[in-house]
Amino acid sequence: MTLKLATSDGRSLRAEQKRSERREAIVRAAEIVFARRGFHDASISDVIDAAGISRGTFYLYFESKEALFVHLIERFVSFITDAMLVVDPTQPEPARRIFENVERVVDMAFDHPDLTQVVLRENRGRNPELDEQLDRLYEFLRVMVEGALKNGAQNGITRAVNEPVVATALIGAFKEVFLAHLAGASLRAADRATLAAALFELSVRGLFVGA
Repeated sequence: MTLKLATSDGRSLRAEQKRSERREAIVRAAEIVFARRGFHDASISDVIDAAGISRGTFYLYFESKEALFVHLIERFVSFITDAMLVVDPTQPEPARRIFENVERVVDMAFDHPDLTQVVLRENRGRNPELDEQLDRLYEFLRVMVEGALKNGAQNGITRAVNEPVVATALIGAFKEVFLAHLAGASLRAADRATLAAALFELSVRGLFVGA
């Protein structure tokens, strides 16, 4: 009885792992295909061919191309959330902690270049449902940055600013830099460090009190 249960559990784990790997293969194929062809010009057939699966297998995981795109947005948000750590103003060197956040965001973008391009590239005007999802993405980013600006000002780390305007400007700066530098080849570690330092100097350092 115990042996049979253990065997059953082992099969279930292997089956779950296989499902997870197949889902990841579909997602990675979609990132590559959408980045190369553009979301609206790419087809489910393109994704299926890139992933090396059947059409039936695709629909076991995603009901449509749009559902797959929504998943990519959620994936991007999870990576951004993991990269952005809350800076405790009572701890030493808060500016250093902010810079480390910038470094992690840069690393995230260049560790996942296809995903970053797909999500940040404009795909508006052809599907109201996707437009709504993109609006939610940018609203999420604005709320996150506005919160950081408010927290910094309240604790005397950064100057008080018009948070909605500055948050929008900061997001736009990072977005345009990423789209410009992700096209082509991925950056070496030293190049990433240079880019993170430049973004920090351009977008963040001037906000510090006394800067």
